[in-house]
Amino acid sequence: MKLFLVLTVNFVDLFLTVLLFAMLARALMSFFMMGEESGLSMLLYYFTEPFILPVRKIFEKLGLFQGTPMDVSFFFSTLLIGMVQVILASIPM
Repeated sequence: MKLFLVLTVNFVDLFLTVLLFAMLARALMSFFMMGEESGLSMLLYYFTEPFILPVRKIFEKLGLFQGTPMDVSFFFSTLLIGMVQVILASIPM
């Protein structure tokens, strides 16, 4: 049972780390005119958007951060993923 917990926590942590790097790459690419048709841009969009969209919908429903120049839902999603990683790291094994 302990081995299963360790493997699961490590797998989820690795997945979240890859997701954070993908989000960082997506954010950096948004500063450059790469064109949204590039393969890498589309791959990053399809990989990261399912984690950003729920937060974006909650903010839109509540009317929060309307008209801000920065995508706050993207930033908040990144913070949430980081917090989940901190929680995973605190699980005693």
